[in-house]
Amino acid sequence: MMNMNRRAFLRNVSIAGGGVMLGVTLGGCAGDAPPWPNRQAGVLQADAFLQVRPDGSVVLAIHKAEMGQGVATGLATLVAEELEIDPLRLQLEFAEPHPDYNDREYRSMITGGSASMRNNFDGMREAGAALREMLRQGAAASWGVALADCVARDGAVSLRDGSRSASYGELAAAAAKLPVPTGVARKPPAEWRHIGKHDARVDAVAKVDGSAQFALDVSLPGMLTAVLVRCPHFGGTLEGFTADKAQAAAGVRQVLESNGAVAVIAQGYWEARSAAALLEIEWDKGPLAGLDSEAITAGQRRVLAEETGRVVREDGEEPAAGTVARSLSAEYRVPYVAHAALEPMNAVASVTASGAEVWAGNQAPDVLQGLVARLLEIEPQNVRVHSTYIGGAFGRRTYMEFALEAVALSRAVGAPVKVIWSREDDTRHDHYRPAAMASMRADFGDDGKLLGWDARVVAPSVMNTMVGVMLPVMLPRWAPLGVGSVIEPLVARYDPTLTEGVDSIPYTMPRVRVEGLVWDPGIPVGVWRSVGHSQNAFFSEGFVDEVAHALGEDPVRFRLSRLPADSRVRGALELLVAKGGWGSAPAGIYQGIAVHESFGTVVAEQVDIALENGAPVVRRVVCAVDCGVVINPDVVRMQLESAVVFALSAALHGEITIRDGAVVQGNFDDFPLVRIDASPEVEVHFVATDRPPSGIGEPGVPPLAPALANAIFAATGKRLRELPLRVS
Repeated sequence: MMNMNRRAFLRNVSIAGGGVMLGVTLGGCAGDAPPWPNRQAGVLQADAFLQVRPDGSVVLAIHKAEMGQGVATGLATLVAEELEIDPLRLQLEFAEPHPDYNDREYRSMITGGSASMRNNFDGMREAGAALREMLRQGAAASWGVALADCVARDGAVSLRDGSRSASYGELAAAAAKLPVPTGVARKPPAEWRHIGKHDARVDAVAKVDGSAQFALDVSLPGMLTAVLVRCPHFGGTLEGFTADKAQAAAGVRQVLESNGAVAVIAQGYWEARSAAALLEIEWDKGPLAGLDSEAITAGQRRVLAEETGRVVREDGEEPAAGTVARSLSAEYRVPYVAHAALEPMNAVASVTASGAEVWAGNQAPDVLQGLVARLLEIEPQNVRVHSTYIGGAFGRRTYMEFALEAVALSRAVGAPVKVIWSREDDTRHDHYRPAAMASMRADFGDDGKLLGWDARVVAPSVMNTMVGVMLPVMLPRWAPLGVGSVIEPLVARYDPTLTEGVDSIPYTMPRVRVEGLVWDPGIPVGVWRSVGHSQNAFFSEGFVDEVAHALGEDPVRFRLSRLPADSRVRGALELLVAKGGWGSAPAGIYQGIAVHESFGTVVAEQVDIALENGAPVVRRVVCAVDCGVVINPDVVRMQLESAVVFALSAALHGEITIRDGAVVQGNFDDFPLVRIDASPEVEVHFVATDRPPSGIGEPGVPPLAPALANAIFAATGKRLRELPLRVS
């Protein structure tokens, strides 16, 4: 049986299963690549990424979304290492769409899958090394000396005897006359000065002094601001509206229907938002009227009981008849959860007769360019996408309807338009982490030994939502996007995220069977930080703890006894035990543990809790991580710390409730995040390795919820199998 991971699907736009692969090869991407969008006359530029300008500035095009995860610092560190320059001296600019910026796995500029460092570790160093050699060669040619006598260091090239030196800016003109070298040797790890050592964020000063531009900061001459009121019921439609009061409000320019919503366009946000409250709107609730969370849970339970899905893993033989003495069964469940990025969705668009420009925090600028081109029925080269810094995304800004709203309204009113979503808009019109349920079973023999492990998971597909994200850059211009409706059911059936993390359980067992069942009640879902691993680690690592206790074994010993000696999972777990003090907690402190591999990275987490008035309070979280070469240690620590707080928010509070086909929650009063006074101490320890870097933005999320649930069991004896975790 063939199993395809998420990266393989996105790379190939293929559907795999049952030993058969249906490849979808789409034209429209062939031909010569267009000129680099950052190309300038009189500038030394060896590739799409790096420039040396006449004023001596070295400019790096950042082709990945900087949403707070530190990708700009990581890319700058890799380039600076080979270019022999302080990363802080690089001038950063966000790249506009171009094929040279495409991710080598996803074949798009998409930022996701914790792939930025993994997929650019070689390429960024190669770019820096090539430019360094051009500058050395330029110096050698200008000075009439041997190349071996020229040494690059700290943004300048000098002769070995120190008799002559020139800055990169001074050498740019001579270097620009030379061919771009290929096959340049990169520095060995022993000579690294920045990789593994550089910690200063390259965007820190700009974010402190306010010069870092977010889409909310964009202001254009004649720009208007729009607020849209959308149908609160998923799948519902606009019946009609009365706008007399809103139209008469101060500062309002226009009220109009736009793609099934009602838009209020005004001089500023407050004028638009205040006027929107005056609208009288009639909605048709649509096909999901009457649907609630209880019905969704009941539907998932029915599917698990009555239907069969796709078996994604089946190792070992089924226990022989009569050999199973007892079984342990459990039902696990997670609800829908919103992304809740602190910067709500927003974008600016200016549509003119010659084309369109869009300013937006987004995770795929080339996809956005393609969507805008199709919306306006113009060529993609007539659409400019200006990416900005992002105040959090977690997968949400892969879906860019908010930017298309700005484009449609700018075209309608003939002026630049900024669309701003409120927190309530963001919470009630998200693409949620899916509600999911798992049926877990372990079988034991007469001698008490574990005979088999069975996991069945039901959830809606999130990968079929990526069809709409990827098609605009993969289909030829003549092909309608409606072809996606044909592909989506196939993608849903073979969606690898449905069972990822459950199907890769690393422990040696006589029998493992994992089955995925797709059931979609119609609530919009999407990729959420760590995607399927988020819920599936809760299912699998929670049940591992149950099985260990059922066998009377220590949870750590149970895991270690079933992991190969050379297992990376074992290495992370052993480091965690050594650093976390497993089994030696002080009085009143209870410990839980979980370990999970995702995006090529293993993270083991130990949660220490205390009980206050019967409620669990998280005191400390210890993380042991094997993520390959650590490019920026503090950035990685920040990512683990943020992942812990993000996952803790979801584990303790995260729940989107559906009532009458609409979301109940609206703001942080009923969809709370963990605040600083409730944030635990977080320790991060690295497994020493020379492996290339793997993902770090997401892997810290999955182990937190099961480790916390396991700690709560240790403290109370209550096994919590449903998120958010509630001790009553």
